[in-house]
Amino acid sequence: MKKELLIAASAVAVAGVASNANAIDVELYGQVNKGVMIVDDGTDTEFNVVDNDFSSTRFGLKGEQALDNGLTASALLEMEYQTNASDVLQQTNTAGVQNTPANVTGSLAARHSRVGLGGDFGAIFVGHTSTATDGITEQDMAGAGDVLGSDIEDLGGNMLFRTSGGGYSTDTIASATNNMDGNGRKDLVRYDSPIFNGFQVRVSAAQGGDTDTGVFYHGRVDEFAIKGGIGYVAFNDNTAGLPGATFESQVSGSVSAKHDSGFGATVAYGQQEIDTPTATQDDPTFYYVKLGYTWDAFEVAADYSKHENGAGVKDDETTYFGLAGQYNLGHGVSAAAYYKNFEFDDSTSTNFEDIGVYGVNMRVKF
Repeated sequence: MKKELLIAASAVAVAGVASNANAIDVELYGQVNKGVMIVDDGTDTEFNVVDNDFSSTRFGLKGEQALDNGLTASALLEMEYQTNASDVLQQTNTAGVQNTPANVTGSLAARHSRVGLGGDFGAIFVGHTSTATDGITEQDMAGAGDVLGSDIEDLGGNMLFRTSGGGYSTDTIASATNNMDGNGRKDLVRYDSPIFNGFQVRVSAAQGGDTDTGVFYHGRVDEFAIKGGIGYVAFNDNTAGLPGATFESQVSGSVSAKHDSGFGATVAYGQQEIDTPTATQDDPTFYYVKLGYTWDAFEVAADYSKHENGAGVKDDETTYFGLAGQYNLGHGVSAAAYYKNFEFDDSTSTNFEDIGVYGVNMRVKF
């Protein structure tokens, strides 16, 4: 249950901040998201209890205050706490042990820490928070969102592909795939325009030199609810996964529609441009499709994606498909079951085993 808190004597004890009559109203929110994840890498099958990184365990404080001059000040502080994160588990060479726990004792990290000022002109935010393109390929209303979405590496992403002889490759699911979901969260300055007929423009400049521009839409057309976005990132010497070259730019986006009958569909696409690629490199691309159906509290969905040159090497290709069902129990509680399959073909003649990831999940919001 969401709780409305006033920064007063109780907040002084928690945050050491002196209260006064002008303190803003603050909302405490969060979720715990846990599951059982089983991984079959073609040689071993192992059982894991994980934090679901599709939407990690987190808690936060957010609030806003109308000022006398017509502006509105806001603040957001959100922390992530995960034990055994689903995207960090990886095999080991220890006999009888496949997975090394990601962080059994837990790790606390800041997701958002920013202030903002809004008015008729839109809003300006400063601090560590989402870039203007964060979430651009994850605009999704097709269902089973607790476990299915374009960010396919969040469940089992650090698992290594294995050869037909049982050996380990150097490629993980995450290194071989990329949903190009904008530019993540950074230390930045961001401007959000007012919303016009469902459209909003966002622009950000991040510490380090990256600049992002995104256009988002959320509205209805007749019997369809529609949401989507398209974004452009100009990188400043991003060399991740590209020895001898850099990423120059990225264009990506997604659109999702849901009919009043319960049927929904989502598509996403992205492409990165490499500046002066080597002979073995090519511009990475991906596409993603998802179909789903919702009735009452139940959701079912299937999705598929293909990633070319996801590891920055020409002719590397990863194909994925997934199936899931989700039951929404109400009051922010949901449960889901899923199956995912990852197939990797690299530029060599080596044959790699598919990786199967399946399990059940429960998320409780407050």
